[in-house]
Amino acid sequence: MENYELKEFVRNTAMLWKEHKKRELLYMKVMQKDDLGNIRKLCKQGHITALLFQKEIQWIYEYFKCSLNDCDLKDYFMEGIEAGNTLDAVEDKGVLFRILKETEWLTIRSYETVLTFVDKDGEVYAILHDHLDRMNDFYDRFSREISTLSQRKIRPVQAAELVLA
Repeated sequence: MENYELKEFVRNTAMLWKEHKKRELLYMKVMQKDDLGNIRKLCKQGHITALLFQKEIQWIYEYFKCSLNDCDLKDYFMEGIEAGNTLDAVEDKGVLFRILKETEWLTIRSYETVLTFVDKDGEVYAILHDHLDRMNDFYDRFSREISTLSQRKIRPVQAAELVLA
């Protein structure tokens, strides 16, 4: 990697770590909600992967960062990270699932950016690509949950329309 590419890789890796920190806090906030049903297990898995991926990304960051110019992730990026106190007022499962799905999508985009700087034959690429596969799985599962939830909400309305017709 050239110097510019290395700096961009380190910067984007730090941003990826920050996305996972947001995921961690978001999942913790969502799991405090009542009546999540089967999705609670998915949220627990999301929380655990956020923690694990943060650790692995931190190792990658520490290996590539410049000790003189780049800061520690935990010191610098803890500022401005919030799980969103607005989630306290959200009770609709559909809205929560959409927020989680959008968060997964943003994290996937971050992975795609970071992977452009990495040698496809290297260990870092393999680790990050495994993360990306897992993130895509979460995104797909939330998409299915939203679809299922939407179908459940439509059915009673359709039944009422048939009765009225």
